[in-house]
Amino acid sequence: MTADAPQPRSLVTTGGVSIGGAPVSYTAILAALVAVLAFIPASIVVGGMGGGWPLHDVIHPLLGLLLGPIAGPIASVVGIVIGNVIAPYTNLGPWSPLMGAMSAFAVGMVMYPKRSLWYVPWIITLAANLIYLWQSLSFGIGFWLWLSNVFTVDVALILIAIPQIRNWAIDQIRNGAASLSLYGAYFVVFFFGSTAGIQLNWVPSFATNPWPAEVWPPLVFIIFAERVVFTAVGALVAFALIAAIRRSPIAKAKLAGY
Repeated sequence: MTADAPQPRSLVTTGGVSIGGAPVSYTAILAALVAVLAFIPASIVVGGMGGGWPLHDVIHPLLGLLLGPIAGPIASVVGIVIGNVIAPYTNLGPWSPLMGAMSAFAVGMVMYPKRSLWYVPWIITLAANLIYLWQSLSFGIGFWLWLSNVFTVDVALILIAIPQIRNWAIDQIRNGAASLSLYGAYFVVFFFGSTAGIQLNWVPSFATNPWPAEVWPPLVFIIFAERVVFTAVGALVAFALIAAIRRSPIAKAKLAGY
């Protein structure tokens, strides 16, 4: 623990209702935040009839860090479901809760207290990646076009699987003082969570509503830009928010990763 980093506080429940080590109130507040952010379009949806990509995609990895791998995904799913109803113009379809749930779950497992269970979401994401390849080839999408679209996901898979990078990021988030290195650590972990979520969402979405080959080329840049920008914004929010929480009387959820 560095001299500048305050000692973390663990949440001790005394009869209160909790979900996965996090108070229901924490989960409800963050689910409500997800729902509110559904009102704000953050990007475009190719072929989406003028719809927009919801801004809440930015914060799903943060929910996994704040609440852990159980309550985090639950808050994401509840928030997305509510957001799909109240803000239909950013509704990404029936499979969209998978995106938020997987993003939060991936970060929660990477940052699991006292150990790292990164390989669980990593294996799930890799399996979804390969299933997506089979789906693409079966639909007549060539290997290289598929690879160009999953390139961002594959980069994240490689980064988080490198022990030196992963362990450095985990240590910085748990013990590091405010610095550019800490921001970079948030980015690495959140980048994995963000891309894992989008990859898991692609598989059932493509199975139920496959998009033709002519739509794929524009997605190459859009996917890369979205994941990088969304991750960068989410990491910035985490950088400020976690620093504030550590200096406040707010107790940390039992399975929180920071």
